[in-house]
Amino acid sequence: MKLKLALAAATMLCAPALMSAQAQEANVYLNGGYTQFDGKGADPGALTGRVGVGFGKYFAVEGEGSVGIHKDSGVKLDSEIGAYGVAKLPIGQRFDIFARAGAARTDFSPGGDDSGFAYGAGGDFFFTDHDGIRADWTRHDYNDLDSYSLAYVRRF
Repeated sequence: MKLKLALAAATMLCAPALMSAQAQEANVYLNGGYTQFDGKGADPGALTGRVGVGFGKYFAVEGEGSVGIHKDSGVKLDSEIGAYGVAKLPIGQRFDIFARAGAARTDFSPGGDDSGFAYGAGGDFFFTDHDGIRADWTRHDYNDLDSYSLAYVRRF
C-alpha cells in the first residue's frame, strides 16, 4: 500500500513536467557514479546509473538503478531502483540545484527488500555544455536510509 501511495505521489509530481513538454523542448541526460548508503547499522557502497528527461529548465523525471559493490559490517546492497519527479532551479549558466521526490526499492543481504517514498536534493555543475558532475542526497523514508551520490553527468 505504501508503494502504491508513493508511486501515485511520484506521478502527481511528474504531471506538470509532462504537461509542459508540449510547450518546451525535452532534453535527455545520463549519469553514472558512486553512491554511499548510510543506515541499517552499515554503510555499503554502490555503482549508480540514472537516465532523465528534462522538460525545459525547471522540471525533469528520472529513473535510477544501483548495484552494490562494497559490503560494510556484513551488509551488502544488492540493488536499488527508483523513479523521481525533479524540480530544478538554474543558478547561473553552469550550475543547477534540484529537489526530487518519488518511489524507490532497496534490496539488502542480509535484510531483504523494502520499498516506498524517497526524496532528496542536490546540485549539478557543468564544466562544458554537455559534461558535468552531480552531487546529491536521498532519504528513503521506508527504512530510515540515506544515500549520498557523486556522479558524472552527460546531457544531450
